[in-house]
Amino acid sequence: MKPIAPKTLPARIVVERGILYKAGALLSPSGGGSRRFLLLSDLPDADPAPSTLFASLAKAGHTIVRTPSELPYPADVDAILAVGDAKSLGDAARLIEERRPGLPCALVPTTLEAQLSFPFLSSPALVLCDPSLPATDADRKRATVEFLRYAVGFDASLFDLLYTDFDVGALIRRCLTIRCDLYDAKKTDLLARLGTVIGLSVGEALADRDPGSAEDALDDADKIAIGLAAATRYALKTGYCRRDFLSELVGLLTYHGLPHSALVADGELIAAVKEHPWADGKNLLSLPRRLGECGLVPFDPDSLTGLLPN
Repeated sequence: MKPIAPKTLPARIVVERGILYKAGALLSPSGGGSRRFLLLSDLPDADPAPSTLFASLAKAGHTIVRTPSELPYPADVDAILAVGDAKSLGDAARLIEERRPGLPCALVPTTLEAQLSFPFLSSPALVLCDPSLPATDADRKRATVEFLRYAVGFDASLFDLLYTDFDVGALIRRCLTIRCDLYDAKKTDLLARLGTVIGLSVGEALADRDPGSAEDALDDADKIAIGLAAATRYALKTGYCRRDFLSELVGLLTYHGLPHSALVADGELIAAVKEHPWADGKNLLSLPRRLGECGLVPFDPDSLTGLLPN
């Protein structure tokens, strides 16, 4: 399958079921030979992803060097291998950019969420996404919310698919193509802020009201689902949204067992947004203009009223 690649980054992304069985060949230097990889991972070797990956790498003659417990990192490696969930890959990306920039990198996201949100690197990178890896219910939930954000903001054709027994790999590939296009156009804020500004502020409001209690009732997927519905309500309220698809969105969220509101008063939400300003002090929301299209809009926190109906 043809890799996905941003035009402005030295990255290739392959989305294919069972791709890790081919990893050894894919990660070999273009002129032949083998690599010596520094491994950045907190997963046990017995995990399905590492075990398949390591077997393929060994068969191709590659060597794995474990991350030392103390710095400095080994100087005799010629590539970096990062394996894990979204947080693990984010941590690995920071280490790569700070300590070993420029080395070829291979990223292997082991969750559906990570396959949709792995970090982009300035170093040459090959990303191997295998949608057939085992997924927990929580991982599938987080991925579903991401699919919804792409559908609402960038591709209306995905919306109805989310009512079907959809091909996860095909959806991941479509979403990553959109993500690369946004990166090339320097419009990543459209995705980064869609549903998150209000949604994560809802979480902050609950935490401020009852630390350690109410906050635990909502995970990040719930918050962003609530934020997506609230952003759509705000777009309708301000006239930015050209077509009312709120009832369809609420129906799809409910279909997937996701919330669309929370017991947070207007004042609590406004205070949370003001306490945690976004965009270096610039208040911007990514709002749907119509299903499949969104834009960045300045907002006054005091105008965020009536977005969380009981």
